[in-house]
Amino acid sequence: MRYRQGLGACKRLHGILADNPDGPAGTTQREEDPPPVSVGTVPLEEPVAVSRGAVEQFWRRFRRDRVGLASAAFLVLLILLAVFGAPLAAAATGHAPDEQFPNGIDVNGLPLPPLSYELGPDGTPNTDGEFFILGTDTLGRDVLVRLLYGARVSLIVAFTATGVALLLGVPLGLVAGYFGGRLDAVISRAIVSAMAFPSMLFAVGLAAVIGPGLLNVIIVIALFSWYYPARMVRSAVVSLRNQQFVEAAVSVGASDRRIMLRHLLPQLTAPIIVYATGIIASNVLFEAGLSFLGLGVPPPTASWGQMLSDGVANGLYRVMPWGAFIPGFVLMLTTLAFNQLGDALRDAFAPRGGAS
Repeated sequence: MRYRQGLGACKRLHGILADNPDGPAGTTQREEDPPPVSVGTVPLEEPVAVSRGAVEQFWRRFRRDRVGLASAAFLVLLILLAVFGAPLAAAATGHAPDEQFPNGIDVNGLPLPPLSYELGPDGTPNTDGEFFILGTDTLGRDVLVRLLYGARVSLIVAFTATGVALLLGVPLGLVAGYFGGRLDAVISRAIVSAMAFPSMLFAVGLAAVIGPGLLNVIIVIALFSWYYPARMVRSAVVSLRNQQFVEAAVSVGASDRRIMLRHLLPQLTAPIIVYATGIIASNVLFEAGLSFLGLGVPPPTASWGQMLSDGVANGLYRVMPWGAFIPGFVLMLTTLAFNQLGDALRDAFAPRGGAS
């Protein structure tokens, strides 16, 4: 019986081969197989394509976030207005940021509301006189021009102080996280000790000692901002120093400096950028707080915090609310835009759930 079954299977196989001389179905001829690809045939543009693909993926994720796009557009517009719009507004209106107009306040010493002409000798608006789009302050100065020049001060202080804080915090966090041991213990204790104190209170005391000024404000804010990036970088390096790419670099004899700068630091670019946007927002508020207390940029230099202080002085906000509302609203929009931009960048660099 087994002999007959085997003989029948051989006959059926012979019939299949006779009907299909090229081989069984689903197979292809050897001469039609694609030629093997050697390493030398890989195009040189392949690494560039991979990098371009990562950028395209980031942009595709980022542009899906409409709030992030709106925040980025607002900040770009704000920077353009601060850099180019401030002198253009001063030239177009003929109002310098510190120029006082005697007819820019009424007989009671109150500032003019938005969309107002300066007052004539009889106390009525003079349509042939100066026009103030956002009104005037208590000294008769143009609020619009001062608002744009105040954006310059706030952005210069925020970006510069954040840059100094990153220059201090990132190397300290990188060294502490990579080497560990006593060095890590000393730097970590310094970070924890600095974060334990109320930064605003100590900043006010330090600013009162060294005096107001643009450079002094930058130094004060940077001294009370460096520990945030230091802590973040240290935590990231601790989780990365045992990865395989670090062990591979050590095995080929790479120095500690090369490993930190060429292997670890590029891995931290995205979180540093995301974290920096939050620090900038905090530093904008920091500068406004110091200027509000009279410890920031000295007058007559325009500053959002100083304008806010002038708007609430002596209960002025009760009868002229726009004096405090206008700089406060712009300040709120700026900090909100930086925070929303940071959230959008975080989701674009590291999408939730690993979705591309």
